[in-house]
Amino acid sequence: MNWNWFKRLPLFIVLSLFYGCMGTPLEDLVYPPPPDIPRIKYIKTFSGDADLIEGGSMVTEVLLGSSGRIAIGKPMGIHASGDGRLYVTDTAKNDVYIFDLKTKTATTVSTVGDYRRFSKPVGAASDKSGRLFVSDSANDNVTVFDKDMKSIGTLLPDTPFKQPVGIAIDSERKKIYVVDTHEHHVRVFDLETLKQISVIGGRGRGDGAFNYPSNAALDSKGNLYVVDTQNGRVQKFDTDGRFILRYGEFGDAPGMFARPRGVAIDSEDHVYVVDAAFNVVQIFDSEGQILMSFGSYGSGRGNMILPAGIAIDKDDFIYVVDSINGRVVVFEYLGDKHKAREEQKKAKKG
Repeated sequence: MNWNWFKRLPLFIVLSLFYGCMGTPLEDLVYPPPPDIPRIKYIKTFSGDADLIEGGSMVTEVLLGSSGRIAIGKPMGIHASGDGRLYVTDTAKNDVYIFDLKTKTATTVSTVGDYRRFSKPVGAASDKSGRLFVSDSANDNVTVFDKDMKSIGTLLPDTPFKQPVGIAIDSERKKIYVVDTHEHHVRVFDLETLKQISVIGGRGRGDGAFNYPSNAALDSKGNLYVVDTQNGRVQKFDTDGRFILRYGEFGDAPGMFARPRGVAIDSEDHVYVVDAAFNVVQIFDSEGQILMSFGSYGSGRGNMILPAGIAIDKDDFIYVVDSINGRVVVFEYLGDKHKAREEQKKAKKG
């Protein structure tokens, strides 16, 4: 008999009774709040592998005798792959976490692979073949890993990187975009040869120029969106790197920024921009018009402190890196899904 399990059985019973007596669950946290039609819904937070198990870390601690093996320190970047994995870079623990949402397990690149030389991993992105690209802003390189997390090379810039950060991959056009922060431009690489093929931008304040850019994302048409952090704006480029438009400026009104960081795009090409100073995520349409925002300062439901990276998966679940709280905050873009659910509810009542 497993005596450790037996000794924990009373605690399990107590915990079960506790959950059974908790009463009415918390109401959904949605944005905008009622009576407006909700567009964004808060789902949960997680800070380690324990939180992936249904019921959260409390159940895991009682049943397994610990709060889990993987615990996020200071997350910075995040990437959602097409196979249900989340890659979270951690600048405090100098590693990249791999959260498998299908198997409810987690590990790190350095644990499963052969790479143990991260100094400050920041950006991450994967291609359709399962290769993972990780930028290290202290080592000034971008390392490439195969699907088993074995290091298989690095990107080959024409001149050395100076603090590479955000990465975006266009598998259809076989391009890799790397935001080279201290060079104030975006480098473009060939996805097959890993060699640099062009550069977008340069330092400045005009259209197409950057001042310490940080992150990038691609829409469904292959257009590139770059967060121009120290210019307080976002810039949009076409597939050939030609400037299309820019939006935002420093300020505290809707559509303005204080410290823009992460950027991601949902299935309807809405652009989500994280503001680390305001502790919110603002949503824009493809033409740069502000639609709404969500999030607030704190450590509770839907709260964040110095958020950084953001990723959106194929099902429109939104993952925001909450750096100071050491966790990932999960939201969902409802879109037409909310309308379909309401129609189903009405049909059942009828």
